[in-house]
Amino acid sequence: MKKYFMSFALLFALVFALNGVAFGWGTTGGDGSDYRQLQETAVFYNSAGHKLVHGQAVILDTTDGTAGSTLGAYVTDVTGTADSVLVVGVVKEASENGTPVIVVTKGPIDALADDAADAVSAGSAVGTSGSTAYGSIGGGTNLGIALENGAGTNGDYLMIWVDPTGAD
Repeated sequence: MKKYFMSFALLFALVFALNGVAFGWGTTGGDGSDYRQLQETAVFYNSAGHKLVHGQAVILDTTDGTAGSTLGAYVTDVTGTADSVLVVGVVKEASENGTPVIVVTKGPIDALADDAADAVSAGSAVGTSGSTAYGSIGGGTNLGIALENGAGTNGDYLMIWVDPTGAD
């Protein structure tokens, strides 16, 4: 009896494994109860010259590396550049310089807004900020959509939907 049960359980597991059923597009097996299940991430190399922290917007580093080998794999944070077209996403977890960094490239995340001139309202487009704060976001384009209102005060985190290619 135990032998038949194990055979049936194995067959059942194989059917689900091979038919491509997934219960969430950010992670397999997600049930939608946590916004982090909707995040799509990529691992890049931190070439910023300093620690990147959670919530900072990062851009492709086109000055570091050798063409054809590392370009597109290195990221840095940006300061003073509004609406950079090189933006790839938002840092998910802190990373020291010269180490891998996990970046949310699509989906919801709380991002650092650090410029009162870049206040946003829910549903408006966001991009890299023109402020002097490293990796801050604000009203603009190229990064995604604000999911809540944000005053942009120093150190304010704002929930956004990252979608660099889909932003207006």
